[in-house]
Amino acid sequence: MAEGWIKLHRAIRKNWIWEDAQKLKWWLDILLQANHQERKILIGNELILVERGSFHTSIIKLSERWKVDRKTVKRFLELLQNDNMISLKTSKKGTTIKVSNYKDFQAISDDKKDNGEDNEVPTHAPTVGTTEGTTPSPDKSQISPNKRDTNKNDKELYKNEEEGKEGEEGKEKPPSLPPLSFPTPYHETIFNQWSENTYRTWFMHTEIEDKENEIVMLVGYELAKEIIETKFKEQLDILLGKKVVVRLKEI
Repeated sequence: MAEGWIKLHRAIRKNWIWEDAQKLKWWLDILLQANHQERKILIGNELILVERGSFHTSIIKLSERWKVDRKTVKRFLELLQNDNMISLKTSKKGTTIKVSNYKDFQAISDDKKDNGEDNEVPTHAPTVGTTEGTTPSPDKSQISPNKRDTNKNDKELYKNEEEGKEGEEGKEKPPSLPPLSFPTPYHETIFNQWSENTYRTWFMHTEIEDKENEIVMLVGYELAKEIIETKFKEQLDILLGKKVVVRLKEI
């Protein structure tokens, strides 16, 4: 499995896919499978060039990977294509999926070497929502900002959006992050181990219960459960001194 990280813009929370945990998981899987540089692959006796931001697969493979039927996979891919998030090229040899505008949003730090910062869990990913060569409509909730805003931080984005609106009533202010909180000593230990982004994303709202022989973490949604189990659990067992069990909160 390839190592490293991808970029994920916070604007993904405004996109329709954020509301469906299952589809969000599939979308992130597509982003993680996309090639960060073009390469050739051998299929049968033929070499196929797979572009940067693309990967070659098949409906059958995705069906087995996501543990759903083929019709569900096909409908999901068509949904992404209709929203200009991907493009599909299908042949007898399989399906090539290309993430729209991948080069615009992934180019900034692809060539940067590891600077020692925490990258256990990706805090950024290629974000899309428009076809290449076009400018996204400002009133449409999409995963990605336009290319001009790619290098700006959140404060600059809000500043640009509000230029020329001085004096208007009800001017929207940029949201601020909630203050850090450590409900238990375990939360603070986890914060000290990883970055602030990692703590806010996966642990800040996680309930931690210290049982006799284990530590139980209660999370609010399936994606958080999967990320903690696959990316952090082994280190958490050592860090917290007990076996860590991750469970979904009962609603």
